[in-house]
Amino acid sequence: MSALLGCWWSHLVAVLVVAVVAGYLWFRRRFRYWENRGVPQARPEVPFGNLRRTFLGQTRLEFTVRDIYDSSKVRRLVGMYRFGMPTLILRDPDLIRLMLVKDFDSFTDRGVPHNEQEPLNHNLFFMNGAKWKRMRAKMTPAFTSGKLKMMCQTMQDCGREMVEVLEGAARRGEVVEMREVAARFATDIIASVAFGVDCNCQRNPDAEFRQWGRKAFEPSIKFKVAHLMNTFIPAVARALRIGAGTEEVSAFFRNMVRETVEYREKNGVTRNDFMHLLIQLKNRGFVDDEKARAVKDIGNDIDNWKLSMDEVAAQAFVFFLAGFETSSSTMSFALYELALNPDVQRRLQEEVDATMRKNNGQLTYDAIAEMHYLDKVVSETLRMYPPGAILVRKCTRRYQFPDGGPQLEEGTTVFVPVFGLHNDPQYFPEPQRFDPERFSEEEKAGRHPYVYLPFGEGPRNCIGMRLGLLQTKIGLAYLMSRYEVHRCDQTLVPMQFSTMSFVIMPISGIQLRLSKRT
Repeated sequence: MSALLGCWWSHLVAVLVVAVVAGYLWFRRRFRYWENRGVPQARPEVPFGNLRRTFLGQTRLEFTVRDIYDSSKVRRLVGMYRFGMPTLILRDPDLIRLMLVKDFDSFTDRGVPHNEQEPLNHNLFFMNGAKWKRMRAKMTPAFTSGKLKMMCQTMQDCGREMVEVLEGAARRGEVVEMREVAARFATDIIASVAFGVDCNCQRNPDAEFRQWGRKAFEPSIKFKVAHLMNTFIPAVARALRIGAGTEEVSAFFRNMVRETVEYREKNGVTRNDFMHLLIQLKNRGFVDDEKARAVKDIGNDIDNWKLSMDEVAAQAFVFFLAGFETSSSTMSFALYELALNPDVQRRLQEEVDATMRKNNGQLTYDAIAEMHYLDKVVSETLRMYPPGAILVRKCTRRYQFPDGGPQLEEGTTVFVPVFGLHNDPQYFPEPQRFDPERFSEEEKAGRHPYVYLPFGEGPRNCIGMRLGLLQTKIGLAYLMSRYEVHRCDQTLVPMQFSTMSFVIMPISGIQLRLSKRT
């Protein structure tokens, strides 16, 4: 028996050794992919490629890509590897413009790995090809200037509520976690305009809607493992049936959307919000704005494609996450920089005061549009802390880069290193310094337009960009009209970021001292 076991063990060891050697040789051969095509590449490590520190949770993917970008100064593009997956990083803004705009038809898909078994992942962000194009056209009427102006009143109400809630803390000069303040403000807005729900989480931080929104983004080991598995070894994730790590969040939002839709349909409730648009797409296949355009444009037939209930929930969910997270992050990062740069804060307060005097204390849609320094402050915040720090595109057909560039195979992933571009001293001198004047008309005119891409560019840019900017500006303006923010002992300087979160997020919130303006 012992001889039989010894024989079995030796065979197993031999098989494992052969498997390891074969795997090593496969990776070594795979890691010559870009060299064989004449493309300079970052030096990979078996089996991680260029993602060892990212995979082990020591840094974020955005920072790894930024480091590769920085180490390839004289290159227009550079190759990297995500385990065995070759990925191309574009450094040249002219090549970036080609991919995002001129030759967009060859790069229509994001190609972002995700768990396809999750119903809420069938949303505009993850959709590809003709289905994405169709859904994008369906969603566009929700973000017209007219719709935003109607939403602006809700944003103003939430802004006034926010400063009232903070009155006591400011009077006492307390330290406040501003990321949480911004998140509650944004959640109240999005819950109202997207779902028709008055959750009032600014006064009730434990409101159910806020709790689930927090769970959707809170860093956790379960989420990190699921995200890494689905991103880098999706075949293994599918085989092991590893989900997205957010199954409870998914169940809550799907149930809430279904109950909201059923209640409105049963009781004939109509609200001028995003949910009403989705209900029209579910029941008729088009919305009123789309019908009006079709009637005006002779020969343009209405597309009657109808959304399923899960598709309605998926679009509502991504609207909530994108509208809440990007706005609250930008708003809280802006407050952080204002606290560290009191001269910028004073200048912004002067503009807010003048605007409110001119508009009888109101921050209307048109009033916000006139606040040019506020726009500069938000733009500089988005440069330093872009919500989409990497733009991902998948080559959907064989593509030849011009001027002797490489030929891409169908299915190749391409990265636009937004974080790297935004921190490149060639385009933004002293990139770690917060300077809103980088976005004066003169400075913008002298800079390549494709080195600043906080919301992407081209047909697949962020559809909710103007909504996110509007609520961020309203929140900042209301806060600056009444209060000042100051750094304190708990303020992290320099900023430190979580390696566990899906988006760029402070490792421990943004702690600032709040005081009433004198």
